Amino acid sequence: MKRDALGIGNILLMIGAMVCLVCYDVFGGLWLKGVTSLWFVILGGVNIWAARKLPRRERRFFLLIGAGLFFGMCADVLLGPVFFAGIGAFALGHVLYLCAFYALEKPRRQDLWFFLPLAAASMFVVAGTPWITIEDALLKKLLLGYAVIIAAMVGKALSNLLARPGRARALMALGSVMFWFSDLVLAVDMFGQSSRLTWILCSYVYWPAQSILAHSLYHRLREAQKEEEA
Repeated sequence: MKRDALGIGNILLMIGAMVCLVCYDVFGGLWLKGVTSLWFVILGGVNIWAARKLPRRERRFFLLIGAGLFFGMCADVLLGPVFFAGIGAFALGHVLYLCAFYALEKPRRQDLWFFLPLAAASMFVVAGTPWITIEDALLKKLLLGYAVIIAAMVGKALSNLLARPGRARALMALGSVMFWFSDLVLAVDMFGQSSRLTWILCSYVYWPAQSILAHSLYHRLREAQKEEEA
């Protein structure tokens, strides 16, 4: 697959994903929610297939992101019918993204510069604000742990961008921050004052965030190919 064809394919798949998101917003339904999430998995899969000839070290990064996208789709389907399974799938997806970001860039002290304030802010929103009320002690502990995991993912994405700026890393950082924001809004929607506004803020940030993470693989592929040619 040529680079320009791959780029056009990425754009068309992202447009399709957003159209499907609007359809899900209008019509609802668990099956349509699953189809909406399937779009970002397909987008990631196309880019992973295009990267199949890269060295094994590079392919590992692509496969980790792809696995994260897959578990994100599973979480979207499970979150309503089987809440704890959905949360677990989301957490596993974040861990896979975090592993991918570490595969891209080794651990650095500056990772903590981003992780610590993000973790503190996330835990504060879950446990210390009037917007969210979680009476189940076990559930609160699980959500606090989840908040730490996603803070680590976002922190590493931002740290990677600072270490070596580039389009792929910028998209990874953007997608991760959007994912983090949508999760905080989702917590408010599920355990606080649910409204049309919280639904819009969560949904119209979350699905684009996953699509951006999937699309970042296209730019990482281009960067890797240029590095191979150099």
